[in-house]
Amino acid sequence: MDYSIKQNDVVAKAFKNAPNNNQMLSPKIQRDITECFAKEVLGHVMKEIGNGVFSLLVDECRDVSDKEQMAVVLRYLDKCGLVQEKFVGVVHVEETTSSYLKSCIDLLFSQLGLNLEQVRGQGYDGASNMSGEFNGLQAKIMNENKSAYYVHCFAHKLNLVVVAIAKKIFEVGDFFDMVSVLLNVVGASCKRKDQLREHHQEEVRKAIGCGEIATGTGLNQELSLQRPGDTRWNSHYKTLLGLSKMFSSVVKVLEYVEKDGTDTGKRRQARDVESTKRELEKLRTNEGWDSLMRKVYCFCEKHDIPVLDMEDAYVNPKKPRQKTGINNEHYYCVDCFFAVLDLLGEEFNDRFNEVNSELLLCMSALSPSDLFSRFDKAKLLKLAKHYPDDFNHQDMVTLEHELGLYIDNILHDTRFSSLDKIGDLAKLMVDTRKHLSYPLVYRLLKLALTLPVATATDVFLFSPATATVEVQPFPVAVGVALIQHDILLWLYSKK
Repeated sequence: MDYSIKQNDVVAKAFKNAPNNNQMLSPKIQRDITECFAKEVLGHVMKEIGNGVFSLLVDECRDVSDKEQMAVVLRYLDKCGLVQEKFVGVVHVEETTSSYLKSCIDLLFSQLGLNLEQVRGQGYDGASNMSGEFNGLQAKIMNENKSAYYVHCFAHKLNLVVVAIAKKIFEVGDFFDMVSVLLNVVGASCKRKDQLREHHQEEVRKAIGCGEIATGTGLNQELSLQRPGDTRWNSHYKTLLGLSKMFSSVVKVLEYVEKDGTDTGKRRQARDVESTKRELEKLRTNEGWDSLMRKVYCFCEKHDIPVLDMEDAYVNPKKPRQKTGINNEHYYCVDCFFAVLDLLGEEFNDRFNEVNSELLLCMSALSPSDLFSRFDKAKLLKLAKHYPDDFNHQDMVTLEHELGLYIDNILHDTRFSSLDKIGDLAKLMVDTRKHLSYPLVYRLLKLALTLPVATATDVFLFSPATATVEVQPFPVAVGVALIQHDILLWLYSKK
């Protein structure tokens, strides 16, 4: 009622003059008003989608009342060329089998006036009931619509590749264990964190004074050491990146811990001081190893770290008396570096199927970055062939001709010269009305943006049990929908 009063003068006047026994504040009336709001919002979303295509994002989890809930989100491109992800409902599911979930989605679609034939992408987690190749939800939907490609968040898959490497190669796992110990020691108290921050600020000031780093808006922001986690995308990389930038400051804090620390265990610990397959193949050569070693030597020189002689015999730190029969270069190059790259290749092949990889590769040809340097007509035609319901034979012939005209026109239009993202390209095409001049290209662009290539990000998860908030990776709108649902139930239980 408060919201309605602020938005509508007629309602405000009526409410002001209403008798005390007609304030419309009873729970039943409030629920009726809320349902009316929901119908208006859903009606607007359905009007935006119309007969267009969209992707289906689904996730399920238990709420605080221990009921299994399924949140449904639709991803589509609006008339302004902007990607929209709209939450359309939370559905209580009595079981989580793929057949039951499919029936719930069918029922919801019928209520919303949607059709499975409009679906062009599916975004779920990797659970077997969702992603199963034969009996999962994605398979059941693809049986009815061959163009509804399932995408298990590429960001999640890439993260799983890194996690697998850390677990399967002992040296890599041991290295990250050491990094975790390092973070525990440095971040054990507010005093140490303040010391780390002060030392790093001083290093930045010195570097600016010497002209080693540039200054400007958004540069040289305060850094922190993020802990790596198996379920947090990109966290391993961010941890190492932060550690390399703050290395000198970390060493100074460790020296303080070793000198003044009261915990002997901590003092001992203080002494322990993505790419594509083609890029991985390049690294696998001697040139890749030599390039890495140059960076390692540069880092060691910068921070006064003794450099290991690669020709010396390798000594196993856990069995120093045992002869290994190999030198340092063989161990670090063959047994560590090449072993990691080989396993990376295996993990990429296992986790990225041929169709998904080809879709991603073809979609990259639409990228406007570097003055459309990735544009490739052959790849875009191949992408269109994945959607036979959207491009018939005549459309394919016309698209080939239209792509040539499109790229020539775009490259000679300075308004498109500084674009970086595909989403920005779609919006600018609508703003300049080029989506009308090149309708088939825009249709292809729309399909590429509709596909949920990266469906996950960091969002705040509310824990009703402890009334705390933590950051976890989760499908964006799906996560928010379930969080809001949980918070409302929790607040209701607390009156």
